[in-house]
Amino acid sequence: MKREERRLLSAASALALLCALLALFVASTSSPRYATNFWTDTNLYFTIGRGMREGLMPYRDLFDHKGPLLFLIYGLAACISDTSFLGVYLLEAVSLFCMLLAAWRLISLFGEGELTLCAIPLTAMVTVACTAFNQGGCAEEFCLPALTIAVTAAMGRFMRGGQREGSALRLAAFGAAMAWVFAIKYTDCGLFFGVGLFWLLEEWRVSGFGRAVVSGLWMLAGFAAVLLPVCAFLLANGILGDCIEVYFVQNLFSYSGEPMTLAGHVLNALAYLRTQSAINPAVAILAAIGCAFAALRLLARREKGCVLAALAIPAGAGLLLLTCYWGEMAHPYYALVFAALAPLGLCPLAWALGRLRGLRWRVPALVLTAAVVPVSLSLCAAAPLAQVRREDMPQTEFAAIMAQEPGATLLDLSSLDQGFYLAAGITPVCRYFADNNLETQEKREAIDGYLAQGLTDYVVTSWRDPGARYELIAERDGVFDLNADRHYRLYRRIEEEP
Repeated sequence: MKREERRLLSAASALALLCALLALFVASTSSPRYATNFWTDTNLYFTIGRGMREGLMPYRDLFDHKGPLLFLIYGLAACISDTSFLGVYLLEAVSLFCMLLAAWRLISLFGEGELTLCAIPLTAMVTVACTAFNQGGCAEEFCLPALTIAVTAAMGRFMRGGQREGSALRLAAFGAAMAWVFAIKYTDCGLFFGVGLFWLLEEWRVSGFGRAVVSGLWMLAGFAAVLLPVCAFLLANGILGDCIEVYFVQNLFSYSGEPMTLAGHVLNALAYLRTQSAINPAVAILAAIGCAFAALRLLARREKGCVLAALAIPAGAGLLLLTCYWGEMAHPYYALVFAALAPLGLCPLAWALGRLRGLRWRVPALVLTAAVVPVSLSLCAAAPLAQVRREDMPQTEFAAIMAQEPGATLLDLSSLDQGFYLAAGITPVCRYFADNNLETQEKREAIDGYLAQGLTDYVVTSWRDPGARYELIAERDGVFDLNADRHYRLYRRIEEEP
């Protein structure tokens, strides 16, 4: 690597880290700017991560249906801090840093020098300021760097045409990125299926079937390098079977809604494309421009296999849309994965300005970086939550009550997990420690059994009476999700007469 390239890489790395920290400080409620992360999903993942520090395992001991790698990430966050979301914020920053650096590499395929640095703050702002970002900490957020790396690796290969230098590394990186997403949320793997298929077909067309087979093996090697250690962890802790049952079987058959035909799935995905594009316009526009630019740019090369290469990114985007919205149920944060395609939309600008090599672009990049905070403050839906004080939260009040009883146990039925475990420093003793989105007979019977037996000392609810075994001792209104209030009740177990 030349001296100028090393200098630019150092500048890009520093800028990416700065933009990640600044953007997430405003946009993610995991950051120290907020009293806590108010989102139920993030609290649920973090409760499982805290439980893993004490030897409890996801799926078997603490139930949720996301991928095992997400729980390992939250377990690492709990090792950094198990009393606050500081560790989550730092790992979010690492994740966004990796995405921004991959985005810069992608832009560098079409631009030169300091011009490319402008893409880093722009990508950061588009990503965290979109509606789909929610409050930070979702599974899709931790998938973003892998998805961006996959796009960058594929475009890096296609732009080199017949040159094969570095292809093995790009193929392995592509496979590793797919395994990363597969182990977090496999329904976001559609991008890899589309891009990977046309990548291998292009290899076959240009260099023959044997070369395509070798390329496929390099992808598999990268995939195995990430997935096998995750499987080893699951096997070593005796939860590989539980993971398969919950993450695959129950997700496929208990969470996807009513069965549909393929045409129904396609129409369903297109309907969500329309609605989510309307509320995430910057991501949608940049992703559309990027897919079109990539296809036209590769077609313009008029090289052998250019048609297959041109179809790769659009096909990946289409399959990502289909797998992401395969089921009837869809939440706003599902659309965040499409931010991985947004940097492609900046590539035409880098290409158009590519002749302005003599200009100094460091100043515009720094100006855009300075804009990260005000833009995020003005656009991020979570920003008003910074006004909530920890001492005013029902979580804090209820935690003080429960702290009067050493070793108290808790069942939080307020939602998925509203942060009462974290506030009280309590680790759940129930497998179904929260009322998750997977509606199964087993879950309903288990929760009813916990309440009938008086299994825990305390119960927090917002929608149901826990029954005759518990008495109401406190109630408060508090924040639920984004600026919505909810009424919380704390119940204490009634001790039976001796």
